[in-house]
Amino acid sequence: MAKRLKNWLFGKSADQDKESEAIAQLKKRLNKYEIESRNLLTKSEEEKNLARRMVAEGNKSGARQALKRANLYQQKYNKTQNLMLNLHTQVETISSAKDTVETVKALKSGSEIVETSIGEINKIDADRVMIELEEQRDRLNVVNEALSDISGIDMELEDDYADNIESQLEALEMEVESKKHGELPEAGTKTVDWEAGEEKKEEKGKGDLENELESLKKELEGK
Repeated sequence: MAKRLKNWLFGKSADQDKESEAIAQLKKRLNKYEIESRNLLTKSEEEKNLARRMVAEGNKSGARQALKRANLYQQKYNKTQNLMLNLHTQVETISSAKDTVETVKALKSGSEIVETSIGEINKIDADRVMIELEEQRDRLNVVNEALSDISGIDMELEDDYADNIESQLEALEMEVESKKHGELPEAGTKTVDWEAGEEKKEEKGKGDLENELESLKKELEGK
């Protein structure tokens, strides 16, 4: 019922009708030969049993005739089985042909889609797309470079450290030159430490403390 409704709604091609009709006829013959085969086997067995009884009764001539009929039934049964095999093969061939046709149709449809897609790419102009992508990458690189640039960021140091930068730079230059020529700085040359800024702070603090102590001492002596 569902199959008929589907065919009524969506229609059915003439080729599909022919295939369905051919398969239906083949299966109808198969059913007929199936029934006939069972009957032939039954008759063959009956004749064999009859031959047994006749042998038991001593009727060899009758047993011989019964066996002959049994063999004739068996021979016809074998021919019927061969016919059924041919019919089965034909049904499978039709089914396989249908599958092959559907596969070819699917491949053809896929090929047409690929061809259409390639045509659309040509219309879009692949070269222009690649140029646009390159321009986008260039703009992105410019933005990334701007974000990573620290030249505009002020790095403020305390006054003592700021004043000591030049001294540290001079010391580094002397150190590099001495290593390059295998020489040590001349005696008496002042070596600037990386922590010179801290030393200056400490010396300044000590000087202020000594001045305060001296003022306190004079104040006590005056009293």
